[in-house]
Amino acid sequence: MFKDTIKSSRLLLLLAVITLLYACNEKKENGVVFVKEIPAQEDTTKAYLRKVENYKKDKKYLSVLYKYYNQKIAEQNYVSAAEILDIACIYLADSYDFNENFMATIKEFDAKYRKEVPALKTTFVDAYLANYYFDKSNLKKASDYFKNITLLEPNDYNSCYNIARAYYDLSYIYYITGKQNLSLAANQKSFEYFTKINNPKGLAFVYSNYSNIYTAIGDKKRAIDNADKAIKSYKSIDNTYNVYIGLINKISIYDFMNDSRKTELIDSTYQAFIDSKDESKILKLKIFDFKIENLVQANKLPEAKEVIDELKPIVEEINSDDLTLEYKVALAQYEIKKNPNYSEFEDIKKALPILITNQQYEKVNMFYGVLQTSALQNNDFKNAFTIEKDKRIIADSISDIATRGKIAELEAIYETQKKEQQITLQKTTILNKNTTIALLASLFLGLFLTVVVYITRQKQKKLKLEKQNAQQYTKQLLEKTEEERKRIASDLHDSVSHELLSLKNSFEEKTDVTNNKIDAIINDIRIISRNLHPIMFDKIGLKASVEQLVERAQSVNDFMVTADVDYNNSLSINDELQVYRIIQEALSNIIKYANAVAAKITVSQKNNTLFVEIKDNGKGFNVTETLNGKNAFGLHNIIERSRAIGGEAKIISDKNGTIISIEIKKV
Repeated sequence: MFKDTIKSSRLLLLLAVITLLYACNEKKENGVVFVKEIPAQEDTTKAYLRKVENYKKDKKYLSVLYKYYNQKIAEQNYVSAAEILDIACIYLADSYDFNENFMATIKEFDAKYRKEVPALKTTFVDAYLANYYFDKSNLKKASDYFKNITLLEPNDYNSCYNIARAYYDLSYIYYITGKQNLSLAANQKSFEYFTKINNPKGLAFVYSNYSNIYTAIGDKKRAIDNADKAIKSYKSIDNTYNVYIGLINKISIYDFMNDSRKTELIDSTYQAFIDSKDESKILKLKIFDFKIENLVQANKLPEAKEVIDELKPIVEEINSDDLTLEYKVALAQYEIKKNPNYSEFEDIKKALPILITNQQYEKVNMFYGVLQTSALQNNDFKNAFTIEKDKRIIADSISDIATRGKIAELEAIYETQKKEQQITLQKTTILNKNTTIALLASLFLGLFLTVVVYITRQKQKKLKLEKQNAQQYTKQLLEKTEEERKRIASDLHDSVSHELLSLKNSFEEKTDVTNNKIDAIINDIRIISRNLHPIMFDKIGLKASVEQLVERAQSVNDFMVTADVDYNNSLSINDELQVYRIIQEALSNIIKYANAVAAKITVSQKNNTLFVEIKDNGKGFNVTETLNGKNAFGLHNIIERSRAIGGEAKIISDKNGTIISIEIKKV
């Protein structure tokens, strides 16, 4: 971002003026390059669409446009289709009309037919999209589309005008984003192309941008002189609409420079617009917004409210983001004046970051002004000073020096107020020093202890609740898993095994190989079923199931296991099943990894506690290291199952073997 100093900016502009004077003299010698052509005889529909009053007053305008456009596309007359879209784009963009149907038509033409038409006759696509993104405050995209147009070289009056206008719009974007060097360069190019076609209206555009640039660097005289040149040029061609645009631009300059003539110019422009009975909604919004500001400052709130209510339906009808933001500023100014405590600035605060990101500094300054007015009205000098500093950053971005005196003034008020408060506080503190210190110390100590006790209890409650929730969740998860295991085991045992037996008996020619094969499959299924869910567990209980588990382990593996189970069915069937799973998991780990010769399982109970111990004489392992590793699922399974039934598992292991002990408190 460029931050021009006053000296360098003025020198740059002086050189620009010299360049422009030279360019003007050169054109006088060389003459106009492109002359406006008299349009050929047009058909009735095209002549109708070319008249702006038809667009403004006839609701059927767009319907006629689409019908004509589709007809030309069907005829593959893409040049005529482009020409009619070009006409409509100008009217819709100037009216901030970016409706979805027309936008879809533009994008369709861009994607399907644009390549069939010479580039200089399709610049309306880029211009319309650029204006759309400008309205949405996306200045980066807007400038990119305008740049697409400036890359071309004109070959007739219309193409030269379009390129000149693109440079003008690009210059304005550079101005509001603080790039005054680029703004000046683009404006000079715009002047050059408008001069080639001797277009007074275009030259008036250029004067308007020069007034903006001079405003940005604080040169009030040149800014107003160029604004007056623009208005004079518009009057010379009897262009009432742009005369008002020039007056609005001049009001903005007065506002930016804090010139007292702003109030009078707003009133005269407003009255002239009312008397003219002009029906332009865009002009009405911009002029009436300024009028609202005047009325609010004059404390004429009922009149301001009438103007606000008159504008509201227009804002909703146009549906322009850019104009809606300006209206909201005027509305906020009224509300602040009406109610000093008014604080509903959500829309403004929400829009600020987006506007700053998109370098919409004019709007940013406008919004900061509303927030600062509210702060000052409530004697909140600290906030007002903070906002002023933010405004300074924005102002510096567009080389503005007008607010620096205001910053110093607000800073002095704020600092004075802060010092007075400090002095008052110090006096009060000295007078009540001993009493205040003792009271505060007692209160602080009592409060501190209360807070510590409260926080400690809350933490304990929270931890207890979290532990209970985690335990309950794990228990429910394990129970659901067991239910599913039981179902699958039952299906395997009752269905698949029986089907295999039926298959075996149905063979007419039985062989030993066939019988043995089917018997082996049935046996495998029974083993799988038993592993999924111990057979008859619900009926025979924990003790018998553990004894069966031990018997199978010894029969299948070259391994000695003993079980000493002293248990009287004090747990629920679900908890018994979890104890069984713990023993099963531990025994499986011993067989797989311990290289043990023997193991012993002990289950005993004392009072309200059940003790389970699984012990082996294997090679042992590093418990901490293993639990922190990636392959400790079995051990974690034992620990979590123990927790789920209200128990705690401890694992001790060394070179002499491993002991897993679980202690379960019975509820």
